[in-house]
Amino acid sequence: MEKLKIVVNALDDVKLTDIIVYDMKGKSPFFDYFIVSSGNTSRQLNAALGHIKKDLQEKGYDVDKVEGRNSDAWILIDAKDIIVNIFTKESREYYNLEKMLAEATTIPLSELL
Repeated sequence: MEKLKIVVNALDDVKLTDIIVYDMKGKSPFFDYFIVSSGNTSRQLNAALGHIKKDLQEKGYDVDKVEGRNSDAWILIDAKDIIVNIFTKESREYYNLEKMLAEATTIPLSELL
């Protein structure tokens, strides 16, 4: 849970909005948590990426892969047991991952911040 808190706090620190944390334990063999968040600009998306990587590395955690680095629409971070999606609001509406995850359990942000 420490790692999850680090990621969520990093997203909050750069003022990303509409952060939703899905608990995927027992539903996915590849990851435990799936996060969806929104930013206003590509600069904000990339700032969130940098903040997450720095904060995780400071605590000894690795980021496996990053897709969409320097993207102006969607960055996906694979932190092994946590998948982080950082969208612009327009891209988030277009891909609508929340619809696919409608049945998944969410974790209240108040438990993580």
